[in-house]
Amino acid sequence: MNTKMESTDSPLYTTLPKPVAKINRVYGCAYFCAILGLICYRIQYMPSEGYVQWMLLFCAELGLAFQWVLEMAFRCWPVERFTYPERLSKRFEKELPPIDVFICTADPVKEPPLDVSNTILSTLAFNYPVQKLTCYVSDDGGSPITFYALLEASRFAKIWVPFCHEYSIQQRCPEAYFSECYFNETDNMSFTTEWQKVKKLYDEMKYCIRRTVERGIVPEEKCKEHNGFKEWKPAMTSRDHPSIVQIRVSALMSNAPFILTLDCDMYANNCETLREAMCFFMDSRTGHQFAYVQFPQRFHAITKNDLYANYLRKYMDILHKGIDGIEGPSYMGTGCVHRRDVLCGSERQHSSLNLMKELISSSIVGMEKVAPSKRLDEAKELAKCGYEKNTQWGKKVGMLYDCAVEDTLTGLSIHCRGWKSVYYSPKRDAFVGCAPVNLNDTLVQNKRWATGFLEIFFSRFCPLTYGIRHTKLAQNMCYSYYFLWAPSSLPLICYGLVPALCMVTGLSLFPQISDPWIILFLVLPVCAYAHSVLEFIYVGGGSLKSWWNDQRMWMIKGVSSNLFALIQVVCKLLGISKVGFEVTSKVFDSEAAKRYEAEIFEFGVSSALFIPFSIIALINLMALVCGILRVMREGYPAMASMYVQVMMSIFLVINSYPIYEGMFVRKDKGSMPLPITVFSTLAAALACSSASAISWDSKSLI
Repeated sequence: MNTKMESTDSPLYTTLPKPVAKINRVYGCAYFCAILGLICYRIQYMPSEGYVQWMLLFCAELGLAFQWVLEMAFRCWPVERFTYPERLSKRFEKELPPIDVFICTADPVKEPPLDVSNTILSTLAFNYPVQKLTCYVSDDGGSPITFYALLEASRFAKIWVPFCHEYSIQQRCPEAYFSECYFNETDNMSFTTEWQKVKKLYDEMKYCIRRTVERGIVPEEKCKEHNGFKEWKPAMTSRDHPSIVQIRVSALMSNAPFILTLDCDMYANNCETLREAMCFFMDSRTGHQFAYVQFPQRFHAITKNDLYANYLRKYMDILHKGIDGIEGPSYMGTGCVHRRDVLCGSERQHSSLNLMKELISSSIVGMEKVAPSKRLDEAKELAKCGYEKNTQWGKKVGMLYDCAVEDTLTGLSIHCRGWKSVYYSPKRDAFVGCAPVNLNDTLVQNKRWATGFLEIFFSRFCPLTYGIRHTKLAQNMCYSYYFLWAPSSLPLICYGLVPALCMVTGLSLFPQISDPWIILFLVLPVCAYAHSVLEFIYVGGGSLKSWWNDQRMWMIKGVSSNLFALIQVVCKLLGISKVGFEVTSKVFDSEAAKRYEAEIFEFGVSSALFIPFSIIALINLMALVCGILRVMREGYPAMASMYVQVMMSIFLVINSYPIYEGMFVRKDKGSMPLPITVFSTLAAALACSSASAISWDSKSLI
């Protein structure tokens, strides 16, 4: 009887609180008390000389403290989730719901068609009933080359999918599989023969796609193989073309109750992913509460020590597990399984598994009735840009538009309707994609995120006004932490400039070494960085050097891409300009690849994003030289008053070594462009000389 109960009523997943939560709460309380002490000091010892500089630094400290408070909301309720797909298979194998896979692409140059093909093939080969899996690709660029690549992929899929199922292949992305896997002489002869056959066919497909991309046009003989190529006309461009809808492989257009959304370069790395997602949706206790299951974003080709912090370890392995313990993570645009009815605007249903079964049954009936020959014209009409005009699409139904991060906005609106979400990180990564491989693309990507986040904060969906009425305070604090990335640039820039420039003038902004208050200003940064490095290594699973790169990129992004995001949103609000969408490139040349593998910063292009951190780095270097000369000239009194400022500049200078190297040492193509170097040097010199002149003028007046 107990065995029967285990098989019918046992949960499909479990959620365990992480022990680190208690440590974080104690640390948070102690650190908050220290922040209050800092505020008391700033108010009590406000000087008559250097009042403006003092207030600027005080405001910066308040801004950083507010950001820290918001971030602590992630750390108070972190959880870890575990699934039991074997129970799902025993209980619901015949009732597994259909799933539509939606993959989007936009640019065949920056997003290679071969990568798109591999993503499609990896999803079609999921360990999931084939008849319940349908793949759709949206190409905003309307490229015939991408269409050709998909046509080749659909043909190869007829060989690849049965091969994966027959031999229980775990890695079902062909490019990754053949790069990692080599058959042994001891392997089964039939497997060896089949492996060689499939590998040959894949290499042929790969060659044809790459050759077509290089030529920039689909060969005429290939165009004759499919009527779909007749849709493309000579006058069409990537930004101006009619909707083109073509059916491949499947004879039906589905309307599945669940949708998996993926970026075109984010291939499926774990064949059990869909079953693991269904463990949450089909759980009889709480499955009806969940709107979507979000998997972490993982990336291949990351350097050993994660040079540009693109692994996003802090967010994927620490913060998202924290918000998962509240009401669930935001939607990240890729690697997410949605309930279709929730995307279509349904409110939270206090129901059971029975309603889910009804949705699944109705969708299967719909799939049987809807044939592409009857609905192709309707699909083309739906795909047009103007279809959603005067409708609720983009406002209450589907993905919400008019935002650079429509995924996060959509997730927030879903949470505000009462739904919860799940963040699940399996032992084997669910999806793996391409990350930016140079500094400019990294900053462009971060700017796009920060811009979209701030757009949401200034919209009617602001979590401090709209969200607070519908979700928990802690959930809104987590959302606000992301949405205020752009304004957080101001306190960082202030802290990077004011102490350094004041050191040039000899103005002290911190307690002297003999003052007991100095302990507070030493304990706060030391404890913050100690907690950060321990959390990064022991909770996030990173290394000491990758943590160092992560905190450096946090500062670079903070003073650069976040600042530009703030400017861009302000310009939009003033009606000066609009916010666009920038696609980051997934390709790079061999020389750049060698520098990337050697973990050498890649500047290369004359990007305005490089200017802010270059100026700050140079100002701190110049200020440090001035500070050291002052200490050598005046002795202990200067050291006692300037100790904290000297240590801050030393820390920033050490962090900025790759910037100095790119400016003044390296001569390769990835070095800092000369115009950026010249402009930044002149700006830094002007700032330091102006600060010094102002100091002498004030002394002469006295």
